[in-house]
Amino acid sequence: MGLFGLNSDTNPGCPTQIDLCSVIEALVSDPSDRRTGHDLLAGLAKKNDRTHIEKYIRTKLTDDGARFIYVHLQQKGRESRTEEFIASIPSDETIEKPGKQVRRAMQFTASTSLGEIAGSLVDSAMHIGVGSAVDNSDALSLTRRIQNEWLADFATFVPRPVIDVVDLLTRLQDRIDGPSDVPKTDFLEALRRYLYGRTPMKHSLNEALKVFGEFDQSTDGQHVLLLVSDGLSTDGNPLQILDEAPEKTSNVTIVTVFLTSDRDAAPRRIYDKPLSAWEEDGRITLFNMASKVSVAAHPIPVLTTLGWQLPSSGEGALFATVCSATALEEFCSIMVSARFESADVLLDTLGRWNTDDYVEYEQERTRNTPSRQSGPTCYAHAAAAVVYMALLRIVGRVGGYPTIREIRTRIMGEFPWNSSTGCDEVLAALTKWDRNLHATHQGGGYRPLRFREVDETEARYAVIHRRPVLATFHLSEDGWNVFTQHFKSEETRKATLEHQHMDEHRFKSPDKVGHDVVLVRCNPTSLIFLNSWGKSWGDEGLFSISDPTVLETEDPAYRMRFYDIFWFQEDLTEAECAAYNAKIDKLLRTHSEKYPSILLLEAKCPRCRQNAPIVKFTGSIRMAQCPHCKAKFKPESDHIRQAL
Repeated sequence: MGLFGLNSDTNPGCPTQIDLCSVIEALVSDPSDRRTGHDLLAGLAKKNDRTHIEKYIRTKLTDDGARFIYVHLQQKGRESRTEEFIASIPSDETIEKPGKQVRRAMQFTASTSLGEIAGSLVDSAMHIGVGSAVDNSDALSLTRRIQNEWLADFATFVPRPVIDVVDLLTRLQDRIDGPSDVPKTDFLEALRRYLYGRTPMKHSLNEALKVFGEFDQSTDGQHVLLLVSDGLSTDGNPLQILDEAPEKTSNVTIVTVFLTSDRDAAPRRIYDKPLSAWEEDGRITLFNMASKVSVAAHPIPVLTTLGWQLPSSGEGALFATVCSATALEEFCSIMVSARFESADVLLDTLGRWNTDDYVEYEQERTRNTPSRQSGPTCYAHAAAAVVYMALLRIVGRVGGYPTIREIRTRIMGEFPWNSSTGCDEVLAALTKWDRNLHATHQGGGYRPLRFREVDETEARYAVIHRRPVLATFHLSEDGWNVFTQHFKSEETRKATLEHQHMDEHRFKSPDKVGHDVVLVRCNPTSLIFLNSWGKSWGDEGLFSISDPTVLETEDPAYRMRFYDIFWFQEDLTEAECAAYNAKIDKLLRTHSEKYPSILLLEAKCPRCRQNAPIVKFTGSIRMAQCPHCKAKFKPESDHIRQAL
C-alpha cells in the first residue's frame, strides 16, 4: 500500500511517497507493548539520565508525534542520531533558570495589596519563561526536523503477503478504537500535515511497477495495481511509462479511481470510452491508464448486483469515478478481492443467477460446431441454436434437454420453408406453453422460454449476460454477393465487415428473402454472429460486422432485427430451483474443501451487526442463521464483499 503526493514543500525532508504498511509496521511493531508514544520517548530520555524532560515531552508533543520520533530514533543505524537527540536536551538547570529570574522580578514589584494578582502573574511568567527555554532548545528544534524527515525511512514500496497487510491493518485499528488497555492513536489525523502536496504519478507508477518486476522473479501470476487519485500528474504524463515499456505491465491489471466532490459526476458506472467533459480534469488520464476487459469477465458482473451500470459494447475500463467513501470502498474491495481464487467463485455465485461455467462451456461448444444448412433453412438452424442455448441455462430442467438436431427437425416439420416464414412467428410457436403445465407437452413449446424484440443496445446487454439473441437481416442481390465473398476469401474471411464494403449496395432493392443468424459476442467495435453455412465459411462459422447498419438497405422495413430469448426465475418449477440450489451447495462445498481458509473470513450479520467467521453461520447460501442473534437472513453479494 503506497501513499504518494505527500507535501514536501511545507515539510522539508519529507519524501513524496511512502510505503504505508511499512510505516504502520514500525508504529505497531509489538502488539503486546501497551506503552503510549509519550511513554516510549520519555523512557528513552530516562534511560539516558534526562528524566526531567518527561513533562515537556508530554506537553510539547502529541502522543503520535512522540511515537514518530521514537520510531525514527530506533531505526537501525540511528545510534548517532539518538546521541544527538539526547545531547540536545537542555539540562534541568537551564530550563528552570529563566523561571527563577522572572519569579524574583515579579515578587520585587508586587505590592501587598496586589498580592493575589501578583501570585497569578508569577505563575504565568514562570510558564512563559520555561516554555520559551524549551521551545528554543536544540532538542525541540531537532524533534521538528525529525517529524519532517522520519517518513523518509519508508520511501521504498515493499511487497508483502496479503495476510500480513490484513494483520497490520487490524493492529492499527486496535490502536485507533481498540480495547481500553491499548494506547489510542490518531495516526491518520497525524498524517494530515503531510498530505495534499504535488502528485508525482509518473514517478510513483514507475516505483510501483518496479516492485511487481522484483516480485515476479520469485513467482508467476497476475497482479493488480489499484491507483486512487485526482489524475492531475505534476511530473509528466504517466501514460508514457505504459507506452514506452509495455513489458512492465504485461501481467499487471491496472485499476484506477478518480476522486471528486461532484455527486452528479460520479454515477456507479463502468465506461467503455471517455466522455468529452473529462478533458477538463484528470479523468481522461486515469481512464486511459486503466486496463480494458470484457464486462462479462469477473469481477465486473458482481458490480451489477450492487447497482453499477455496464456499457452495452461488451468491454469496459477498470475505472470508476467516486465521490463517497462508501462507493470507493465498494469498488476497490471488489477489484482487490477479485484476484483471490477463493473469492472468485463465491462472488460470482452470489452476484449472478445461474452463471455456472458449464453454461458458457456448452454455449461455446455450440458456437464452435456451427451447423451447415441444406436449402433455405437458416431460420430453423438459428432458432434451434438460441432455444438450445437458452434451455441449457436451466439446471435440472423438467423434461430434459432436446438436442439442437431435435429442435431443428421439429421446427422444419411445423414450419416448412416458404418466403413468408417469419422469425417472430417461429419463436412465438416455440415459446408458447400452458403456464399451468410444468413439462413439455405434445404440440406445446419449449417451457419456460420467452422472447421479445429488442434494439442493438438491449441485444448487447443480453449477450453480456449470456443470453442468446437471434438476429435477422436483408440485403440486395449485389449486397449478398459482397457479403458472401468477403467471408469466403482467405484475405478477409476473419476481418470485420464495415460500411465501406457495403455502402454502394444500400440503395438497391432488398431481397425479400432474409437471413437468420445468432448474435454470440460483442465488443466496442463489432458484433460477432454464428452463421449456419458450415465451419469452412468465415472465421470457422462466425462473422463480424462493425454495426447493424452494415447489413441494412435504405428501406426501413428491412432493418436488422434482434430477438432476446430468456426466462424468468418464477417460471421455474420447484424441482428446477432445488436442482440449482443443490448444484450451488456442491460447488461451495468443493471450493471450501480446496480453500478451507475461505470459511475463516468474518461476515457481519445484517440484523445484530456482529461479526463471526463464515463457518459459524448455519443454514445455506440462500438462508443463513447468525450464531449470535439466531436471526435468519438471505445472504447478499455485499455481505461476502464486506467479509473479503
